[in-house]
Amino acid sequence: MPTVKATLTVPHREEAERIADVLEQTLQADETPIALFEDEDAGHWTVDVFREGNNAEELKTIILDALGSDAFAAPLACEVLDEVDWVTASLEGLQAIQAGRFVVHGIHARDAVGPTDIGIRVEASRAFGTGHHGTTLGCLELIEWACARARYTNILDVGTGTGVLAMAATQLTKAPVLATDIDPVSVEITRENAKLNDLAPWISAAIADGVKGVPQTWAPYDLIMANILAGPLIALAAPMTELLAPDGAIILSGLMQHQERAVLARYRQAGMVLARRIHHGEWSALLLQRA
Repeated sequence: MPTVKATLTVPHREEAERIADVLEQTLQADETPIALFEDEDAGHWTVDVFREGNNAEELKTIILDALGSDAFAAPLACEVLDEVDWVTASLEGLQAIQAGRFVVHGIHARDAVGPTDIGIRVEASRAFGTGHHGTTLGCLELIEWACARARYTNILDVGTGTGVLAMAATQLTKAPVLATDIDPVSVEITRENAKLNDLAPWISAAIADGVKGVPQTWAPYDLIMANILAGPLIALAAPMTELLAPDGAIILSGLMQHQERAVLARYRQAGMVLARRIHHGEWSALLLQRA
């Protein structure tokens, strides 16, 4: 399916963050990805909005209506992207990425895995999650940090994508991991990657919408990971915490630094506190434990 990309150009970070927050609230029901970036060379910030379909005018109208007078300070451009498998195209030829002891790589970069590294092989695919994005990188680092300080025996990976986080956790714990995703393609790719990395005996992949459809008989989980968007993370605070063991931990990412306050507030209401945070660029990864 084609995708409409809308780009707003904003001179200052504070204004860009406020615009991103407004659009996130407006488009939250559609789970529309919104990204905030600094263009250092041009000296401004951009807010990018991606929506499935080919109706650029409709998305433009929604954005302008949501921003009101603020739209005058943020020039808006919309374009329909070609119907290309962007994930596969972007992954082909990527270099290996190191996150602590983990090295995420394709077969073309297998030599990057050193004798003390933990290699995770992920080839170009139709699902998201390779370790190259700041959110996944932060999650991998938090997984290693958490597993060095606690023993986890039952793990849940919500929104697994390609299964990178599930495979990382399994490599360190050899504990069973239930990896779920709303996208059947992601579930299929996760199973393929688990076999590719000789981890299939420990990783079960299943279709689930958030935690709806997650087998209750498998709970409680002592480690839950969710690398999705800030909106769904907020919505899942109570149901995910209900699935967590009394001494368990939750790793969250897919959010930007300016979204941390809203996400943490909801999890505090659910009885969780921040134990550690990692930032990569504008992206955040959070480790939470019970208060």
